[in-house]
Amino acid sequence: MDPVAYLFSAYLNTIQTVSYNQLSESMGTDISAVVIEHEGVSVPFQFQMWKVKDNSVCANFRQNIGAYSECTVKASELFSKLCSSLALKHDQDWRYKKTKNMYCNAAISYKPTIAHISTATEESEIQRVKKECNSSTIEAMGSNDLRKVNKRDTNCRKYHDLKNRSKE
Repeated sequence: MDPVAYLFSAYLNTIQTVSYNQLSESMGTDISAVVIEHEGVSVPFQFQMWKVKDNSVCANFRQNIGAYSECTVKASELFSKLCSSLALKHDQDWRYKKTKNMYCNAAISYKPTIAHISTATEESEIQRVKKECNSSTIEAMGSNDLRKVNKRDTNCRKYHDLKNRSKE
C-alpha cells in the first residue's frame, strides 16, 4: 500500500471510530456498568439507552436476601437523591439532561425488594412434646432396651394427652 493511501485509510478509520463513539455515546447503545457508594452500601447497576436496567440493580447481592433488600432500598433512595440534586441545576449539556432524566425515571419506576428476616417463633409445648415422642420412637425402634420403650410410651402418651386437650 502506498503511503498516501495508507494515510488516507488511517484518517478514514479515525473519523469512522470517532463518529461511531460519538453516536454510540449520544444514543447510549452500549451497556454501561456503574457502582455508586451510597450511605455505606455499594449500589451496582447497569444502564443502556439512558435507562437503568431494573433487573441489574444490586444483581450481585441476589443470593443473600438481606443484603439484596438493603441494597435495593439504598438504590431507590440513591436514584431519588440524584434526581433531586440534578434537577436543581439547569445545565443545557445534552449528557447532563440525559443523565438527569435517567435517574429521575429510575426514581419513579424502580421498586426495591423489601425483606425483613427474623428468627423463628418459639415452638409450642405440643410441638416440643411431639418431637420428643418422635425421637424416642426412633430410639426405641429395633431396641430391646426397656428404658427406651418406656421413654417412648411416656413421651407419646404426653403428646396424645396434649393433642386431645387442645381439641376440646
